[in-house]
Amino acid sequence: MSRLRILYVGPDHPGSNGTCWRDAFVALGHNVATVSNSGIDPRPTTVRGQIVRRISGGPSLHSIAELNSRIVAEMARFHPDLLFFINVHHITPDLLDKAAAVGPRFAYMNDDMFNVSNQGPSFHENINRLDWILTTKSYNVREFLASGAPNATYVPNAYDPSIHRPVEPSPSERADLRGDVGFIGTFRRERADFLAQISSRATDLHLNVWGGAWEKMTRADNWDKLWQWRSLRPCVHMKEMVCSAMSKAIYCNAVMLGLLFGKNRDLHTSRSFEIPACGGFMLAERTEEHRMYFTEDREAVYFSDPEELIAKLRFYVAHDSVRLRIAAAGYQKCVTSPYTYVDRARTALEIYNRLRPVMSAPRWTAAPSTI
Repeated sequence: MSRLRILYVGPDHPGSNGTCWRDAFVALGHNVATVSNSGIDPRPTTVRGQIVRRISGGPSLHSIAELNSRIVAEMARFHPDLLFFINVHHITPDLLDKAAAVGPRFAYMNDDMFNVSNQGPSFHENINRLDWILTTKSYNVREFLASGAPNATYVPNAYDPSIHRPVEPSPSERADLRGDVGFIGTFRRERADFLAQISSRATDLHLNVWGGAWEKMTRADNWDKLWQWRSLRPCVHMKEMVCSAMSKAIYCNAVMLGLLFGKNRDLHTSRSFEIPACGGFMLAERTEEHRMYFTEDREAVYFSDPEELIAKLRFYVAHDSVRLRIAAAGYQKCVTSPYTYVDRARTALEIYNRLRPVMSAPRWTAAPSTI
């Protein structure tokens, strides 16, 4: 394939899934221009800001208009062959109409987009304007097509070997991060409920929890959980772990949990690949997709309920040789399998290449089919 001009619209900070996609296109030799949406919806730092943000439900109309204007300007300057969006939450239908005259419009969506909390106000209008949707939710493919999207393809999550790799911490970092059980993920009430069961019932195990928004545990709307979460609070570190920090945390904890989010109908997540790629021992929720990518009890270990989880935690924390053998096999599965973002980017470009014969200048026309 010849070198493409790809206009990437999405997050522009290390460790984000979107940035990994952008970097994968660059690694494949393509010319990529970036329009970052990282600052469009900053987390409020004051109580007043939090109240305004919850009432508005999103960024300001001015911020949205400014983002879309920057995309239009970059289309005019860069003349892309392909427009690649990470979601289209703050993209207007009007912009997608204009983009149709420039190049194909692809979007990568890493959430369950038929969970209404993940949909923006223009969701249905936008998906009908996208030439191709890449979704990490296998069941979303038929839902997108039933909702009028021209094309959709299931693309599993991935890892970036330049970020998600074994990293040995310093002695001081090891002392700070060490534990028997670790979890890295964003706060969810259901997630805190589950982890509180583990912390209260397995008091013999040292649990560490890192991730974004865990300060919400003490927010007024969670006061009804103060007693239920009492054993979990000392385990929570109010720190997001990305890039080498995440790799070091995985190194320092005997078992890393791979928890799913029920409201997102997760069958696997990005952490499903990142933990083994960092050399960690993954104990994850049992799903067919998890078992598809990592063989049970050989490359990862799975559980179906808290009782099974606690029993397996105690066994594998106490049996180093068995645990390390499985972790090594999981790592080997990653490095010998097409599980990287470069592999996923190749899939997107194969779709683009298959559609090239139906291009008609100056407007792109997508074939109404699926791959």
